[in-house]
Amino acid sequence: QYGFNLVMSHPHAVNEIALSLNNKNPRMKALVLELLAAVCLVRGGHEIILAAFDNFKEVRGEWEQQDLEKHRFERLMEYFRNEDSSIDFMVACMQFINIVVHSVEDMNFRVHLQYEFTKLGLEEFLQ
Repeated sequence: QYGFNLVMSHPHAVNEIALSLNNKNPRMKALVLELLAAVCLVRGGHEIILAAFDNFKEVRGEWEQQDLEKHRFERLMEYFRNEDSSIDFMVACMQFINIVVHSVEDMNFRVHLQYEFTKLGLEEFLQ
């Protein structure tokens, strides 16, 4: 609890945790997603997570010196599609997506988040 409170109070901690998704180890990515899902469930955490993924999108573009991705969860979906050998990561990814979408009370915003993942091909991949 103490460590979690420190993470939540630090202005850049969640951004740095989200950047840890840029890792070759699928278990590490799964642990990162589990932590981000927990952050999403606390008061104010949802906005912090969305901002962290906006930051992730921008930083990844700078690292690769290319155009920025168009959608904040684009890289996450790329990892999800390409890590089909790691069940732990795939489960953590689906849990994270469900929490991000369904922890929002505003139905319009929930639909917007669902549409973000639909545009990125989540439904086709799951089929």
